[in-house]
Amino acid sequence: MTDGHTEMSGYQQGQFRVSPVAHSDFVFAVSGKSFGLILSRDPRLLDKIIVRGLVFARMSPEQKGELVQSLQALGFCVCMCGDGANDCGALRAANAGISLSEAEASVASPFTSKIPNITCVPALIKEGRAALTTSFSVFKYMALYSMIEFITVLMLYELNSNLGDFQYLYVDLVVVLVIALVMERTDAYPHLDRRRPLGSLVSFPVLFSLFSQIALQMITLFLAYTYLLGETWFTPLMEIENEDNIVCYENTVLFCICSFLMINVAVAFAAGAPYRRPMYTNQLFLWSTVILVCLTAYITVWPPGFLISLLQLKVPPPYLFRVALVEIAGVSFMISVLIDHFIVPSDFLKRLWTKVRRKKRPRNRYKHVEREIAEDVDWPPVLFDVH
Repeated sequence: MTDGHTEMSGYQQGQFRVSPVAHSDFVFAVSGKSFGLILSRDPRLLDKIIVRGLVFARMSPEQKGELVQSLQALGFCVCMCGDGANDCGALRAANAGISLSEAEASVASPFTSKIPNITCVPALIKEGRAALTTSFSVFKYMALYSMIEFITVLMLYELNSNLGDFQYLYVDLVVVLVIALVMERTDAYPHLDRRRPLGSLVSFPVLFSLFSQIALQMITLFLAYTYLLGETWFTPLMEIENEDNIVCYENTVLFCICSFLMINVAVAFAAGAPYRRPMYTNQLFLWSTVILVCLTAYITVWPPGFLISLLQLKVPPPYLFRVALVEIAGVSFMISVLIDHFIVPSDFLKRLWTKVRRKKRPRNRYKHVEREIAEDVDWPPVLFDVH
């Protein structure tokens, strides 16, 4: 290895002199023969070579697989590109194996590129990040949908009431199913961001988003119910034995607010950049959301007779009260979007979590190796042939 910033301190004919390189300003180029020798003689040295390795050339198929596994053991996520049968082992072992041909290598790799060069790698990373972010969004939406419906039904059970059959169908089939089918169709963001997406469902940002949204939706439901109780025209449910007690003001108000909240959290979880395109580029999701909002507002404010009968509604008499329900849902929507689009991805929340968990040591091994390299000012030694 040579380094442009290193100078020989002296000159001795026919001898070698050891001189340290400018620290952190070096990389390694390793041949297959050298790689095999280091692997068999000094595995700890191999960790340092791999962390600072830039070029690994003339390696056998077995050595390619060993290199991929060594990188993974250090905590790296490895992408491997190959175009021949000698790359099959490494392609299979890598986290993301990309075959650059449709021959033997395409059988072993999960991805095949029709372009025979590595320009496909950024596209794969962008699509993978978008897919991961979408999976997390759908998971959070299904969790919130279940919690909103659970809280609504629990409040109605306390009143010896329940949602009607067609109310369940409206929430589950018309609202939730439609949104779940179209919300994942958002394309990947065209630019590759330096920040990586979350990799765990139990990470702090995901849990903060879930619990804050659950708290918000619960407060919204209780606020709407409390607002109903304070109205002078309100008459409480008169329980009838052996009846479902569905047609009442409490049921109607909670059903309408519940339907709005299902739509609110879907939009809140449809965040765009830096991993997905903006929500409005997903035309199916955009128009489905607009139609569902209009339909739910229509049912809340001015429902026709056949929907009143079908959904078993008891419409509150004051028109302004019904409009106020839509306004409550609108305020809840703005807070939901504020939480997931601005607070959750903010640097403030990341700094807060860093202080709370007090992380002292990195989890990945390659970071420990980098620290060892940084602390050892005499490594790596370089031999200069001074003739």
